[in-house]
Amino acid sequence: MSDGIFGSADVRGRLLAYIRRRDRSPNSSEDVLQETLLRLLEQTQKKTIEDPMAYAFRVADTVIFARARQRKRETELGELDFACSVPIGEQVLEYKQRLALFQDALLAMTPVRRTVFVKRHLEEKSRTEIAAEMGLSLEAVKKHLLRAMAELVSLNEQLERPMAEIGADSKGPKHEQ
Repeated sequence: MSDGIFGSADVRGRLLAYIRRRDRSPNSSEDVLQETLLRLLEQTQKKTIEDPMAYAFRVADTVIFARARQRKRETELGELDFACSVPIGEQVLEYKQRLALFQDALLAMTPVRRTVFVKRHLEEKSRTEIAAEMGLSLEAVKKHLLRAMAELVSLNEQLERPMAEIGADSKGPKHEQ
């Protein structure tokens, strides 16, 4: 077969129309046509092809199916989540450093203030419940919570800076006893 048959606009048009009807990805029809013509050219250099159009349609089908299989493999792989849910070492170290700073801040609080804070924010008790349990007035509970939060604001400011800076500044948050 000479490659001249596929040079004609009529034959290329028929082949492209065939590809567009068969391919589920119409945006790639031109690419399938080019790959089909390339394969046809390679085969015509190796052997004589008796029915060039029938062979061209068969090659086009092969190219379309190969691309569909490739898209399916890519889609299957794309749906897999390869991300690891385990935090990396740096994240664990930073978490431990931040936790240590928070624990230091809690320990720096007066025992009553620390207990009020823990009951309110960790045990999720109401101010009224805390006041009743600890024998404090509601106003005293509010005052302890307010002061505990004020102490933790300075910790929060430290946590917003990189951990290396925090370690260089001090050995932990500064709190009144």
